Amino acid sequence: MSAVVSRGDLAQKARQAPTGRFALFGAIAGAAGAIVLALGLLSDHPERTWWAYHTNFVFWAGLAQGMVVFAATQKLAKGHWSGTIIRFAEAGVAFTSVSVVLFIGLIVGREYIFTWIHEPRPDIGGWLTSKWFFLRNGVILVFLSWISWRFVRHDTAPDVREVETGQPVDRREDAVRISRDAAFVILAFAFGYSLLGYDLIMSLAHKWISNLFGAFYFMGSFLAGLMMLAILSVTLRRSMGLTGIFTRKQQHDLAKLCFGFTVFWAYLMWSQYLVIWYGNLPEETYFIFYRLFGPWRPLGIAVFLLVFLIPFLGLLGVAPKLFSLTLVGFAVISLIGIWLERYLEIIPSVNRGLGPALGLPEIGTTLFFAGLFVLSWAWFAGRYPIVSPRLAADALEREAH
Repeated sequence: MSAVVSRGDLAQKARQAPTGRFALFGAIAGAAGAIVLALGLLSDHPERTWWAYHTNFVFWAGLAQGMVVFAATQKLAKGHWSGTIIRFAEAGVAFTSVSVVLFIGLIVGREYIFTWIHEPRPDIGGWLTSKWFFLRNGVILVFLSWISWRFVRHDTAPDVREVETGQPVDRREDAVRISRDAAFVILAFAFGYSLLGYDLIMSLAHKWISNLFGAFYFMGSFLAGLMMLAILSVTLRRSMGLTGIFTRKQQHDLAKLCFGFTVFWAYLMWSQYLVIWYGNLPEETYFIFYRLFGPWRPLGIAVFLLVFLIPFLGLLGVAPKLFSLTLVGFAVISLIGIWLERYLEIIPSVNRGLGPALGLPEIGTTLFFAGLFVLSWAWFAGRYPIVSPRLAADALEREAH
């Protein structure tokens, strides 16, 4: 391990997250957003606010779960390089519990959001009935939150003891159980978020079917989790004094993941588009045509540019990956693009032929969800070691050799 950073130094860093600043920012953003959200829901036309609520739910719930899944993939693949930042990702587990509560909002606003309530689809049978629909999706969210918390608690338990007692713990402690939990989290994420993608997004478009859409949704959520982790890692390196702990090599590795899954997002998008285009079935092609022509065309082009082309070109070389400002900048661009992608997937299916409308309801609702995400992250960081002494030490030792 580096001679500059001792295990004791790492244990001290574990409790130095800027929770106060995060909580203050989250509270201000959440409160401002809540005011706009409440005013929109109490207005004579609350549907636009409900649509923004739904868009933000599928975006932020997926992002938070994607962060936890990143940590699980590192455990399963034995990715020791991420030992310093893995807890930043695991902190997303707090928002998975918040997502369960926010899901109640979808139940309350179901008349404005889910088109099949007013236009029954007997061809699907009992799959799209309110009682069964909300029960199964609620169970999925609860189960994913529970299994994610189980994984994170097992992984943080040795670090909690080390920080409290000051005695180093074995880095291999509970490794088998943690890896097993990680495997369950990944499998549950792939299956659960495929169903959530079908139910919460695809079901809104009458008769549109894509077998690939579930994977497209959960991998897009994973990409959003990676981009948020890149922003957090660079931000916390300065505020927590992690220079020499979150190293340039680790940043490069994280940026390569962001780049790689940006390309993978484009691959999934093209795979879906190609099959629909060559199949040329009206019930499938209309979904694409509607979003690539007419008033929605600028937004469709913007999604492609923001999620793929700009981050792809920007992160293609080594220097932009190592320069913190460019990495954060392209991560922010990608997150904006993924949010717009969720908006593009949902709103044209429910707004009765109107074009895009991005204004105060959408901004306010996004602030509300972002504030809750930051507050939940700060809550986790205030109760668990936000840097793992054993995992960070292991990462630095392996990097030194």
